[in-house]
Amino acid sequence: MIFRRHRRTDGSKADEPVADELTESDESETDESETDESAPEETAPADLDVEGLDSRDWRGAGPWDIDEVDLDIDPLPGRARIDLGSMIITGFGGAELRLQVAEETQQIVSAMLIKGDSALELGAYAAPRSGGLWPELREEIIEAATEAGGSAAVVQGPFGVELRRLLPVTAPDGGEGYQPSRMWVVEGPRWLLRGILYGQAALEEGLEPPVADLLTAFREVIVRRGEQAMSPGDLLPLTIPSDVEPAPS
Repeated sequence: MIFRRHRRTDGSKADEPVADELTESDESETDESETDESAPEETAPADLDVEGLDSRDWRGAGPWDIDEVDLDIDPLPGRARIDLGSMIITGFGGAELRLQVAEETQQIVSAMLIKGDSALELGAYAAPRSGGLWPELREEIIEAATEAGGSAAVVQGPFGVELRRLLPVTAPDGGEGYQPSRMWVVEGPRWLLRGILYGQAALEEGLEPPVADLLTAFREVIVRRGEQAMSPGDLLPLTIPSDVEPAPS
């Protein structure tokens, strides 16, 4: 696995609410993402039982809370854990890990696993003990996407309600287009884990490659919430492992 540090250029702060973080289009992500010149309409299936999906526990095969995992047991051969403090990520062959750093605060705000032309951005946040934060956020995210000139819709995904968005972006060559993404969200004990697929994986409808490797990586994330008091939506702090030397930005 290659380890790199990537600097955010949107000025977002590490302590912004999760709703703001999820609704932003990060310029640094466009390098790993596909763009289209036109934004097709996103529609939700008429028979989607959103309330029923929200009521189920989707963590039977991960992601995990730190208290649910024995870290003395090594991951499968060819995979290695990277301890980032609030998140422990398991890398896999051919993947590159980039840390997204906010310019103003120099804080790490998310981690991105990249393989080929697909990427998975990971972020962990504080959530209420009773859960229910994800349903509260979705309408705000959809509204923000529409106001930005894009579109968003909910479908059934591997973790219940999956949010798919098309957001307007400026490509590296200056052209205007739309960036597709697929958002997975899972709530655990006082935390919420968000994963956003970009690039080719965001264009796929199902869970076949290139989505499969990133889905496994998302399931293998271990969240370390900590005991500190935090407001729902606060970003859980990320740190660079002491035994890892980040590559220059």
